[in-house]
Amino acid sequence: MIILKALLKQLFGVKYERIIKSLIACLILFLAVNIAGINMEIAPSILFLTATALSAGIMWQALHSSGNSDRMAGMFMLPFTNREMTFSFVLAFTVYTLITKTFPVLALFFAVHEWSVLQKAVSLLCACNGCFIAAAWCTMTNESSRRKKKRLILYLVLWCVGMLMAVFFVHEIKIFASIVLISLFLSFLRLLVVDAYVFCRPVSAKLLIRNTKGTGSILLYLMRYLITNKNYLMNTAGLCMVGGILPMILIQFEGVNVMTLGFAILCLNTPICILLSCNPDLEQAVRVLPRQAGRFCTYYSFFIFSVNVAVISVYLISWQIQHGGVGGMEIMAAVLIALQSAVMSVMLEWFWPIRNWKIESDLWQHPRKYIVPLIMLLIAGLISMWPVGICFLLCIVLVEVISLSFIIRRI
Repeated sequence: MIILKALLKQLFGVKYERIIKSLIACLILFLAVNIAGINMEIAPSILFLTATALSAGIMWQALHSSGNSDRMAGMFMLPFTNREMTFSFVLAFTVYTLITKTFPVLALFFAVHEWSVLQKAVSLLCACNGCFIAAAWCTMTNESSRRKKKRLILYLVLWCVGMLMAVFFVHEIKIFASIVLISLFLSFLRLLVVDAYVFCRPVSAKLLIRNTKGTGSILLYLMRYLITNKNYLMNTAGLCMVGGILPMILIQFEGVNVMTLGFAILCLNTPICILLSCNPDLEQAVRVLPRQAGRFCTYYSFFIFSVNVAVISVYLISWQIQHGGVGGMEIMAAVLIALQSAVMSVMLEWFWPIRNWKIESDLWQHPRKYIVPLIMLLIAGLISMWPVGICFLLCIVLVEVISLSFIIRRI
């Protein structure tokens, strides 16, 4: 209990004040939506799938947070037993995931549809199951033996496929609840035999910019940082998949030029836009070393712009294959929106970085991430209003020049 309390205080504050704030926010959200009278028909399978997948995803991000290396380094200096450390770590992050991330989403589900008490209880059980599956997956992927690791991952894939089939094809809720309990029990058995040190990840990507004359070293650092953090690559790959299917969704809005709206949507790549917030060592080095700030922000803008262009290119290719009509004006709009999004994201990071976060999932879910995409949606909407959009393109070019000059002069 000592280790569990220590971890909970690191995640929720000394007096667990963040728990109260999160629960109050969930209550306000539930009452606001419920009083508004919003009703939706939702299948129980969607509720159970959302609770499981959301909790598993957030738990995975929490377990792979870079802050865990320092947190666990201090914990391993205390006397502990292997199982005590393992279950304290898993339970602490499970509580964090459920209270701060899963409960708000479940509050929305409970507010817009009438659920039975048993369905609500099973959804909470699914959320816990998702957290424990993510913890078990983490231990399996960190296995040292390569042959054993492949076998364990195969078992885990079959396990997850079985859970998905149960969500969609088992309609008797009591039988489904029994399957979820069995899955929880399997996770429990797996965690009983793992080494607690499997959760202690080495400190990565804490590199400082030492070569002040090598302008390419900044881009090299950013590329290495992106490759080192697999979650960032997965998020970018997910956006590419969204870009492939987005034309099929947007084309349903007949009579409206919605192609440019996809450019703004695909700029919502939160992980690459929070590099200074999630890496205090890098921020300190950039702010302290002479003439590094302007150089870093310039290359950081180019880095985000390159990623945005790569994702939007998938979207444009998919649109051309499915519907056609991609011309020079659309390509120019895509480039300018990607550039403006990159510049504004860097400005937010430099002048208003996110502070007082516990783990990196707090950064991924921070409301600040919606500021730039919303502005880009407004710009995309104006661009789509031809011929007003043609004039607005020229205004964007002017905004780009002013933004870049502002960064260079202020820094």
